[in-house]
Amino acid sequence: MPADYVELHCHSGFSLLDGASNPEALIARAAALSMKAIALTDHDDLGGAVRWAEAGKEHGVAAIIGLEATVGASHLTLLAMNEEGYRNLSQLVTAARSGERGAPTVSWDRIERHAAGLFCLTGCPDGEIPQLLAKDDEAAAHTRLGWLAEVFGGRVAVECWDHALAEERAVVPKLIVLAGSLDLPWVITNDVHYATPKGRLVHDVLTCLRHQTTLDLAGTLLRPNSEWYLKHPDRIAHRWRHYPEALAATREIAERCAFRMGQLTPVLPAFPLPPGVTADAYLASLVAAGARERYRDRLTERHKQQIRHELDVIQRLGLAGYFLIVWDIVREASRLGVLAQGRGSAANSAVCYCLGITAIDPIGMELLFERFLSEERREAPDIDIDFAHRDREQVIQYVYRRYGRDHAAMVCEAITYRGRAAVRDAARVLGFSVQQAEKLADEADRSGAKETAAHLLEGGARSADLDPGDRRVRTLAEVVRGLHQLPRHRSIHVGGFVLSARPLAEVVPIEPAAMPERTVIQWDKDDLDPVRLIKIDLLGLGMLTLIQDAVRLIRETRGVVINLAKLPMDDPAVYDMICRADTIGVFQIESRAQMNTLPRLAPRKFYDLVVEVALIRPGPIQGEMVHPYLRRRAGEEPVTYPHPALEPILERTLGVPLFQEQGMQVAIAAAGFTPGEADELRRAMGHKRSHERMAKICQKLVDGMAKNGIEPDVARRIFNQISAFADYGFPESHAASFALLVYASAYLKHYYPVEFTCALLNAQPMGFYAPGTIIEDAKRHGVQVRGVDVMRSGWDCTVEEVEQVERGGLALRIGLRYVRGLGEKAREKIEPLLSGHRPTTLEAWATASGLTVAQLRALAEAGAFDTLRPNRRSALWELLKHARGAAGPLAPVAADRRAAPVPPLTPLELTEADYRVTGLSPAGHPLRHLREALRAQGVTRAADLGRRRDGDRVTVAGIVICRQRPGTAKGFCFVTLEDESGLANVVITPKLFEANKRLVVRSPLLVVRGVLQEEQGVLNVRGKTFAALDPGAGAAFVTSHDFH
Repeated sequence: MPADYVELHCHSGFSLLDGASNPEALIARAAALSMKAIALTDHDDLGGAVRWAEAGKEHGVAAIIGLEATVGASHLTLLAMNEEGYRNLSQLVTAARSGERGAPTVSWDRIERHAAGLFCLTGCPDGEIPQLLAKDDEAAAHTRLGWLAEVFGGRVAVECWDHALAEERAVVPKLIVLAGSLDLPWVITNDVHYATPKGRLVHDVLTCLRHQTTLDLAGTLLRPNSEWYLKHPDRIAHRWRHYPEALAATREIAERCAFRMGQLTPVLPAFPLPPGVTADAYLASLVAAGARERYRDRLTERHKQQIRHELDVIQRLGLAGYFLIVWDIVREASRLGVLAQGRGSAANSAVCYCLGITAIDPIGMELLFERFLSEERREAPDIDIDFAHRDREQVIQYVYRRYGRDHAAMVCEAITYRGRAAVRDAARVLGFSVQQAEKLADEADRSGAKETAAHLLEGGARSADLDPGDRRVRTLAEVVRGLHQLPRHRSIHVGGFVLSARPLAEVVPIEPAAMPERTVIQWDKDDLDPVRLIKIDLLGLGMLTLIQDAVRLIRETRGVVINLAKLPMDDPAVYDMICRADTIGVFQIESRAQMNTLPRLAPRKFYDLVVEVALIRPGPIQGEMVHPYLRRRAGEEPVTYPHPALEPILERTLGVPLFQEQGMQVAIAAAGFTPGEADELRRAMGHKRSHERMAKICQKLVDGMAKNGIEPDVARRIFNQISAFADYGFPESHAASFALLVYASAYLKHYYPVEFTCALLNAQPMGFYAPGTIIEDAKRHGVQVRGVDVMRSGWDCTVEEVEQVERGGLALRIGLRYVRGLGEKAREKIEPLLSGHRPTTLEAWATASGLTVAQLRALAEAGAFDTLRPNRRSALWELLKHARGAAGPLAPVAADRRAAPVPPLTPLELTEADYRVTGLSPAGHPLRHLREALRAQGVTRAADLGRRRDGDRVTVAGIVICRQRPGTAKGFCFVTLEDESGLANVVITPKLFEANKRLVVRSPLLVVRGVLQEEQGVLNVRGKTFAALDPGAGAAFVTSHDFH
């Protein structure tokens, strides 16, 4: 039986860059030490509270929630005794974080206003009372302690500690005397900062990071020993054996601090309803109206039955208000003209479909509602809504206005240490050079710091010319391992929003986000479910911005109104384009891997696109599902099923399980599971699976199959197959939602290429390709591209009428935003000129625009003044003559009116200048100017590879627009080259990549000799030899999208 002691002062990693152990590690250590309770008291932070509470439940340790508050310049320890106390803790943190960023603090007045329900300890040596006593100011210390006793109604204890430091041992007797003078208890704490003594090194590194120094220079910033760990109660009891009352006081206080996070019951704000109407009734009426609009004459009894079932579940779970809130947000987005579409598991719901939240008919696609919402699971639904990313902020601010900033905030994302960041930070603190730190970071594992630490010791350190056995390297590996998954900083979640009927700061601390007009809670998205705080994801999606803008441009330029909900989903011409892998700019299917798959899968209907979206993912690739599916699709392999009972479920995917819903349907059909039980199976097999839970549900599945006549060995084989693909299986509803955008973007690209390309360029950065590649693709589709022109261009790209009737008599005009060096400040200066009377002379532009000499130079080199002066060199000299502050070697010459005429740029020089200044060229591709020389070298154009045979030796050349070396490719590297005719894919073996790594990775243009490989219309060049190609200086400015 351990001693009668409870640790009441403990810091986790959520005391950012101070606590050196995560909440779970501290709780696990407490359980190992047979502690019955322990308190979390992070610095002005409750970010670890939910994880602390959940770990406490798992280990049977009472997880007390507390706080070390910064009050002025001192510290004060506060513990929540009840729910009111917790709410006051949360409000104190919110107040502390509302001031100067990075310097949280509250006043003593604020402490007084929020003292109810809290137990107060006088704090660590940095507390005001210990500080006063250290300065022998007993009177002031007595006054402050008396004030605390009055404010907290006697719920105060004097905090004492012993870390084997003389200065602490000098002040502790004074603290004990002071407590006695006011008849208050005193307690022992250890101000824990790490779980075990080994954590000291990590704590020292975090301290150095906080103070931006190194271990060698830190000096007295570091604590002198490793006493700040979670000590065994018996050790504490032995040290304080003469003060049993102080030990007993820790237990007594812990027993009074009975608040647990499960007591929080946050509820959503009440949705405004018509008089006399309940939320359930109002929701039902909206759904009924939506069903009539969505299904029209297709509304059958089956549809009505499914809708009734969903509404019944929603009513029993008390979630009608939630659905009304989401419906209202989507409705407001529509009113604002912001394109929106729900996705994820919400697309499994007919209610969401009828409310206009999602665009997929789940009944027609036979999707399982229980994948979205289940009575057995009794968890909050998860609705993800994508909005046009440029205009999403309008929707976010609407939510703030609608519910009030005290009741709404965004979710945070706790950014934890992974391999690269851990190595970089630790190496810097340990005194490695910047170059060594970067080389070591390059070797870091992209997932876990633990794996990275092992890699360093196994030889990874040699990349920085370091011996893995060197003491410094071993120390680095130890620190990196210790940093694993510790919080490094906070960021804002991509779109998670939480709402609360009571002020949100009473539930979770809120702080201002780095982005203006945003606030963020201290909890991560994974912390919300345990406290039943419902999240709504308001996400930004660039493709919706593109589609929204393209539809607007089509209406403005052609008078054609595109209704996305009524697009013909079976257009053969659109599917022909997709089958040709002519998909640059098309949502989700423009990558090299997708383009290589499209001719083989040959989509001819919408569901084929659903499969395509789900198939080319890391999971199915790792699960080796891609090739079996494609072989079956091509008739090269028979379609088989693990058991005849599974044929109706797997028939649509040719016997290959691809979707999470299929695993659920197998459990329902073959084992008699209810839909809710099937969803529990899916969750049990998820990425956080436990062996005990898996074994239990496996037996249940096998028993259920046995009742349906399926032999045990077959049943276990089915279970193993479901289990194997559970980790990578894609939600079918999510794939279907994305497939809608695939088709819509492909439709717009095929029929309206000018407007589509214009919208795509204005939505950058997004997608897979750089603007130069997008422009070249557009030109191959007959789009006339006009360069930047100060007399015609807007800031964004525009569509303008031309005399030619091809493509509707329209051309694409490049916007001034594409001139490098023109940022937001330049935009503010230029746009008034663009919207009014544009200057008509170079002199006027030089003097009226307010642009710098460098910006005017960039415009001239981009050809923006060609209308006023076709000779770009001449235009540049004229501008320099008039520009304010013109200086440099050309200025005196420019000022001389008698200077000799300058020759115009050659076609190659024009293309080089375009690429250098804008990253694209309306005039032509760089390789067009080199084609004669390349032809003489036997170089084949990308467009002509289809005329060659499989196995032919070929040479290709082009701009490197993409390099990929995915983890699923077993070391192979994939390079995409672009010439004036199209794209050529190059495959490089691991051995050849390592031998030519520097050339392949760094050269902007390559010549590759190799062997042509053709499979079902897919062409690849298997590279053998590689050489750099240098057509001119402009090539250095070509952007390659590299994925590692």
